[in-house]
Order: sequence, then C-alpha cells, then structure tokens
Amino acid sequence: MKRHVLRWALGIYLSLLIVSWLLEKNNSLPPLPTEGNWKEVWVETSSASQVSKAFLRYRKHLGTNQKLTPVVLIHGSPMASGCFDRLLQELSTDRTYLVPDLPGFGLSVGGFTDYSFSAHADALRQLLKAENVQSAHLVAYSQGGGPALKLLSSAPAEVASLTLLSSIGVLEHELTGDYFLNQLLYGVQLLFFKMVDWGLPHFGLLDKCLLNVKYAENFYDSDMRPLRSIMKTVEAPVLILHSRSDWLVPKSAALEHFRILPQSSIQWGEGGHMMLMSQPGWVGDRLTDFFVLVEKGAMPVRSQATEARGLEAAKDFQAIERTPSIIILLITIFALSLGTLVSEDLTCITAGLLAARGLIPLPFAIFACLLGIWIGDMLLYAIGRYGGGKLLSFWPFKRLIAKTTVESTQNWLNRRGGIAILISRFMPGTRLPLYVTAGLVRMNVIKMMSWLAFAAVLWTLPVVSLVAYFGKGFSEWLIENSKFMLPGIFFFFVLSFSLSRIIAVLMTSEGRRKLYATFQRVKRWEFWPSYVFYLPVVIVLAWKFIRSGRPLAFTACNPGIIHSGLLGESKVDILDHLKPSGCVPKYLAINGESVENLQRVQDWMVVEALSFPIVLKPDQGERGKGVQIVNNETELKAELQRVQCDSIIQEYVKGLEFGIFYLRYPDDANGSIVSLNRKIMISVEGDGYRTLEELILDDSRAVLSYRYFFRILKERLLEIPEAGQRVVLASIGTHCRGALFLNGADLITPALEAQIDRIAKHFRGFYLGRFDIRCPSESDLKRGVNLSIIELNGVASEPTHIYHPHTPLRIGLKTVIEQWKKAHEIGLINASKDTHISSLREILRLLRKRP
Repeated sequence: MKRHVLRWALGIYLSLLIVSWLLEKNNSLPPLPTEGNWKEVWVETSSASQVSKAFLRYRKHLGTNQKLTPVVLIHGSPMASGCFDRLLQELSTDRTYLVPDLPGFGLSVGGFTDYSFSAHADALRQLLKAENVQSAHLVAYSQGGGPALKLLSSAPAEVASLTLLSSIGVLEHELTGDYFLNQLLYGVQLLFFKMVDWGLPHFGLLDKCLLNVKYAENFYDSDMRPLRSIMKTVEAPVLILHSRSDWLVPKSAALEHFRILPQSSIQWGEGGHMMLMSQPGWVGDRLTDFFVLVEKGAMPVRSQATEARGLEAAKDFQAIERTPSIIILLITIFALSLGTLVSEDLTCITAGLLAARGLIPLPFAIFACLLGIWIGDMLLYAIGRYGGGKLLSFWPFKRLIAKTTVESTQNWLNRRGGIAILISRFMPGTRLPLYVTAGLVRMNVIKMMSWLAFAAVLWTLPVVSLVAYFGKGFSEWLIENSKFMLPGIFFFFVLSFSLSRIIAVLMTSEGRRKLYATFQRVKRWEFWPSYVFYLPVVIVLAWKFIRSGRPLAFTACNPGIIHSGLLGESKVDILDHLKPSGCVPKYLAINGESVENLQRVQDWMVVEALSFPIVLKPDQGERGKGVQIVNNETELKAELQRVQCDSIIQEYVKGLEFGIFYLRYPDDANGSIVSLNRKIMISVEGDGYRTLEELILDDSRAVLSYRYFFRILKERLLEIPEAGQRVVLASIGTHCRGALFLNGADLITPALEAQIDRIAKHFRGFYLGRFDIRCPSESDLKRGVNLSIIELNGVASEPTHIYHPHTPLRIGLKTVIEQWKKAHEIGLINASKDTHISSLREILRLLRKRP
C-alpha cells in the first residue's frame, strides 16, 4: 500500500513539475504598469558566449527644469528599482530621474541571459542613448556599484558624477575577500537556486521572489576584480554615503573606496545597509546638495585632489592591508568547528581551501576541524553515557543500536576498544552507533578522549593538508580560466570528497575487504542487476519474437499458470496443482489483512503437528523477496503484523536445497532436466576472537554479499562466536540473498528425471520452469526419493546452474537465450491449440499492481 501511495505521489509530483516547466518556459513579459510613467527600450547585451536582446523597463520622473543634469538611480541585487521609491519622494522635483530595472530584475525579466556587471552597463548605456542623455549623475546602491563603475570606464564622458550609496567596490572587502572563495560561495548559492527552480513545481512564482536564480546568477557572473582598477581611473566627482553599521558592505570597504578615489568625499549615516530605505530624507539631502555643487564646479575631480590624497591613493593595496584580527581568526575557527557537526568531510575540504587561499593558516585550519570532530565524537559518547539505557527506545538510536547488541559490544570494546575507535574513524556509518554504545557501556572517559583525539588527528591532518596543497594550484588555474569556475569547483569538491572516502576505506582491512567485494561484484556478472544482464537477452530475442508474428507467445508456454509464470502467479495455486504428487510440504494460505491470522496459523500448526521453525513468504514474490524463517511465536506474531499482502505459511523442510529446471514440449511423452544446481547456504566458523562482522568480511564468499548479511544480521554483527561455532548466514536458497549456486549436472540421473517428470505431469498445463527442491542427501536426490517441492516457478525462472562461480558471461547469456527461445516455441505450439496469449495491456496492468 505504501509503495502505491509513493508511486501516485511521484506521478503527481512529476506531472506538476512538467506543467511548471511549461508555464515557466512560456511565461510572457509582464505588461507595463499604467501608473508611474513606465517606459521600455529595446537593448542588446552581449557576453563571450551569447547575445541577449530584450526590453529594459524603467521609470522616468520628468523634472521641471530640463537644463539640469538628469540622474540615473541604479539598484542593487536582489532588489529592483522599487528600492528608490521612498528616496524619490525626498529628492527635488526640478531634476529628471531615470530609474531602470536592470536585466533580470523587476519588470525586466524576459529575454536576458547575461546578468553580469558588463551586461548591465551595456543596458544602461543604451538607455542613456535612447533618452538622448549626454551626461548624467550616477547613484549606485549596493551591487549597483559594479554596473555604474563599468559604465563609467566605458563611457566616462557620459558621467557627470558618481555616488556610491552603501555600494560595493573593491573585491578584498567583499565576503572572504578572495575571488575564488567568493565564487565558491556564489556557485553553491546558484546551484541551490537552480535545483529549487528545476526540482520544485513553482509555476513561475519563484521568479517573482527576491531571491531567485537570476539574483544568484547576477552575483556569480559579476566579476569584482576589475573594479579597483576602474576606480583608479575615475575622473568625475565622487560622493560616498555609507553606514558604519553596514554588515553587508563593511565600513572598511567604504574607507578603501575613499582612499583610492582621492577626489571623493565621504559621509556616514545610520541604518546599516538599508540606510536608503530607513533614512531617505538624509540620503536625499546629501544627494541634492552634491548634484548642485558638481554642477557649480565646486566638487573636485581626480586631477584636482590634494597632494596628500593623491599620494595615499597611489599606494599599493598590499602595503596598507591590515593583518586579519584575532577576532576574525577565532570566528573562522569556530565556524569550521561548528561545520564539522554537519559534514566532517566537506568542512575539512573547505578548511583546506581556506588555507590554500591564505585566509587562515594551515595549522589553525587543521586545529579547527580537529576540535570540531573531537567535540562531536565526545558528544556522541556523552549521549550514550548520560542518556542511559532509555536512550535505546528513542529514534534514531533504536534503529542503530539494538538492545541485544550492547552486551556483545561491551565485550568487544573492552578487548579492542582503542583499535575499534581508530577503525571507526575511517568507516562511514559506524561512528554514531559505536560511540554511543561506548557511552552506554561506560568505556573509560580518559581512554575515550585520547583515542578519539588520536583518530581525529589521523583523519584531519592528511585531508586538510592535501586539500590545501592541491587546492592552491587548482584554484589559481580556475581563476585564470574563469569560464570553468562553477563546474571546476563542483568537480574539485566531488573529487576531494571521493578521494577522502577512498583513502579512508584503504586505511583499514575492513575497508579494503569491502572495496574488494565491490570490485568483484562489478567484475563477476553473476552479481549484476538483472536488468543489466537481461538487456542483451532482450535485444537478441526481440526481433526474433516480433518476426514470429506473436511476440508474447511465451506467455502461453504454461497454460496452467497465469501468464505462464511471467509475473502475478500465485504460489498457493501452483502448490495446489502439485499437491497430488505427494512431494509438497504442508502449507497454509493466509490473507494479509486478516486479524485472525495468528490464531489460524497456531491452530494449523497444532492440527498438522508442526513445530518451529516455519517459513513465511508472500503468495506473489520473486527472487526470495519477503521470505522469512520464523523461529518462534514472538517472531511469528511480529511478522504477521508486518505482512500486508496475501502470504503463505509453509512447513520448514530440513536438508539440502537444489534448483531443477524442467522442460517438456506439449507433444512429447516425457520431459527432461536441462539444469540442476546445488544451493549452498553460506556460513562462517567462529574463532573466539573475531566478531561476526569480521568473519563475514574475511570469508572469500560471504564478503561478496556483505551488505545483505550486514542488514539481516545487524543485531549480531558485534557478537564474537566461540571457536568452532558455525553461524549460518544465508538460510534462504536464493542467489541474491547470499546463497552459493554450484552446477549440479553430475546429480542428474534417469531415476531423478523420471521422478521430476512424474511430478510435473501432475500439473496439467505446465511445460517449462524450475522446481526448488529440498532433499535429505544427494544420494536420495539421485534416486529421486524424499523430494520436497518448496516452490515451482514458471517461464520467468532461470536455469540457475549458470550462476556457478566464474561461468563465462557468454555461456550464461546463451543459456538464458535458449531457454526463452524454447519457451516461445512451446508457447506457439500451445497457441495453435487455442491457448490464450497474454496481451501487452494485461502485462502492464499486472506490473502496475505489482507489490
């Protein structure tokens, strides 16, 4: 039921997302407001890779005296021209004011693709040309300082004066002061908004928010590095209006602007970065006075600056740069330490980059990460130590730490505590349960503190140092090739994170064994996902089946099974057909939604004189999915409460398990066994020293399925089996559940074939499929006696001898292709006798209902 709900939810979500994309793509340009004297001009902006042509919208407040120099008010980001509304009420009405919405903001949202300073400056220059403005006062607020300076550098004659109002300017005082790190932050911001834009059905509403993709692109595309050089060439009079409490563009930035603009004057206001909105009267008075003085020639240009100011402006920035204060250093250390509580790996990478760019000394970067990691680990220990046993009843601890594992964990920690702590540092996913458990069992505090500190040093020292070493050269390359900045930063983080994980894995024997298992599962096709293995099978067979005129004829191969056993068949129905053979263990069908199942099963076990264990499995299921060995009444009750679909309770049959693939053509008197495999239930033997987890990883076969075994045995992984004690890992004879399949062709005898043929003929309408059989011994199997049929699978089953280790892929593919060819041939024969062939619609309907 939950899976159906999830599918419906996913379908609705994807549908809404597609509609949102279409609406956003076809989103037309908003109409010009009828009030406010809005106008528009067709402008063209170009970048290195593309040209944007669109309408730039702006307001024109026509002054009463057309002889006065007009003013252009340039807004920042993410605001639009509306940020000047209160200021316009305070400015004199005798002067003309042009208030544009820069490309990507406000009403100028359609058609533009470049939101850089250069593109904005191009749009402003074309606006002045359209309005036939020969010279204008520029008032640049916040991020608007970039376009204003770019415009001034390309058309200095068109600028009568420049006012930097809480404005950006020099890069060194913007955020971290480092171009690469600033781009890193802007890039992360841009990726976030793009993911939200593409992954959230917002129907264009996000584009109307202040913070959106265009705002993020404006910051990412805008290069502040040239602005210092531009400032050094500005001839026009300059007024700097700033607040000492501005935390977005700090006071130090305004002072640096004042230094390198020797003709400038600076006035300090109140209200922080929002001074424009909170103190419009104060700002308006200063602007009005400044414009008048400029037009009277009373404000100096650069060539008229005093000698002292000129000498100060000529000084090199590095010569007067202040050394970062101890306060900034402490704040950085605190921020990095705090960041490790969110992601240790990403914080270490960030710390290494900060060190590479010189924003924090490498020893301090290492210390910050070390401190944060150590404190975080000790907090987990403290939670376990002072949270007590009650902690295990709360999420997420009750999922990660079973109460039954605490005692075995205590023994393990007492014997190998220090080594366990060190190993866990390099094994993702192990630290939380291990450290909390260490607290629960009250491991010695001093020892815990020491081992955690040592483990943190072993991790942070190489990771931060390596990132710092390689990060400097890589970041310099990205700065020189800025067009690769965003993908390059993403690549660097992914590469650094991946390498840190690989290094961590390689530093422990457990990690190396897991890496070995992963490599082997990729190398050996028997562990490949079925859709990968069957892709060439489908390609080979599709055309042959289509050419026959009946591509789905194989669904008529076994008329006695729905869709011939392709999917949707009932195990109960199949066992009912086989029951007359006398080889079927006792079983009981149960309704997944019935509240009386427990009593029914108990009564059935009494009547049939059965004891635990018993087998519980879904009536419709594949590849051992949902099969459980129930060992006692408590487990039975829990499993029956969990079951939500029709299921089957089956007698547990001891003995060896085999897979026998049977084939008979409809017109033949007898069938034959075409495949037989032994099913070996994987087990490990204890030595009294290693944990079950270690035994699994050290076993050459068990390690290949360690993820599955770790999941089903998670409460026992830290147990230490006694010497000689054998622990069975795979109790279900399914390859994907960890069982080992070996070719058993040597077990096929005439007696066995005759017995299987006899059993198969009890099932009218069955010609091809695999019997899963248990038998006390191989000798009994050869004689065809004491066979117990656990399951019978139809056309979708496989001749499982192909999963014998190291069977060549070509042999496996050839065998499966031949099986399906024969199924198709049998289906065509049966279809000629009026057997129904399933339609594609029927199969798709069953796929939708699949549990």
